Amino acid sequence: RRRGREQTVVLTTHSMEEAEALCNRIAIQVSGQLRCLGTPGHIKGKYGSGYQLELFCQSEEAMEFREDSWTSKVEELSSFVRETLSSSSELLEQHAGRFLFQLPPLGEASGSLSLGKVFLEVQSNMARLGVSDYSLTQPSLEQVFVHFAREQEAHDDEDSGRSP
Repeated sequence: RRRGREQTVVLTTHSMEEAEALCNRIAIQVSGQLRCLGTPGHIKGKYGSGYQLELFCQSEEAMEFREDSWTSKVEELSSFVRETLSSSSELLEQHAGRFLFQLPPLGEASGSLSLGKVFLEVQSNMARLGVSDYSLTQPSLEQVFVHFAREQEAHDDEDSGRSP
């Protein structure tokens, strides 16, 4: 059965995936306080921490499995991302030819980063960098929720440190 235009259904859940699938407006509440309200896209865009760029490079066998080869690959990719995309980008993890970078939120700062710029620069430098594939992902609602929860946890820790 469909709900009428004048009707509202309130769903409470800890599953942000479920909320995103079922709801057209979401409110996130942490420790009894309403932290945000909006569409899933609005919340991810406003409270998300930027995009994540994942680069997949040629296999270790192709690089003769030398430790110095991977060290130089890390430096090369980190340098490319920081110099070409954003100086505030950060390498989050690397393993077996997979490199995950955190990019700043789009449109922040004067050298404004855009999706178009990321795709253009990565696509045009794939061969030179030895990148076989890549993905660019927006933060999930789950990541936004966890961010709010950690923020609250830190605030609670500060408060408990002040009390006698």
